[in-house]
Amino acid sequence: MDKTILTAVIVAACSFILQKTLNNLLYGFVILVSRPFKKGDKISIRQMDRELASGTLIKRTPLHIYVKNYERDVFIIPNSVLENCTVRNSNYKDKVNYTNYIKISFDSDIEKTRGIIEQVILNNEETLNTEENTHVILKTSDGGLILEYNVRTEDVDKSFDVCSKIKEDIITEIQKHKDIQLV
Repeated sequence: MDKTILTAVIVAACSFILQKTLNNLLYGFVILVSRPFKKGDKISIRQMDRELASGTLIKRTPLHIYVKNYERDVFIIPNSVLENCTVRNSNYKDKVNYTNYIKISFDSDIEKTRGIIEQVILNNEETLNTEENTHVILKTSDGGLILEYNVRTEDVDKSFDVCSKIKEDIITEIQKHKDIQLV
């Protein structure tokens, strides 16, 4: 085999292998220059109708961003993925809406679960929710039903603590009912 052909094959193979890394570096540079968010910002990353991550940006590298959610899980997202995503930075506004969810089994009492979620939100003094703007949306997924709800707070600094407390209170209340099973 000719050395030129062998070199071309090796270069092509290396390019293919490094493509993802190079894309991540490129979009890492774009993020660095455009500065859509900074460490400590509360962000939500959505791709089409699916949330990839939501929480506090804890680290940004040339290849990835790290987002810690309310349950203290850390999501590591390649920078190149952000090209096809919508990133909401909650630090840019007051009166923050945060969407969260609870997943229950198909045979759970939906209306009772909806009522529990609404009451926990309305009973929390830190929310701006009223009966008129507290809604629970039902969706289906593999393995269960998803009940999405919005929590409104005065500002982003209160939002994370309030949302964490509300989710904890919802889970505690649901666990008191045998006709509702968390998934």
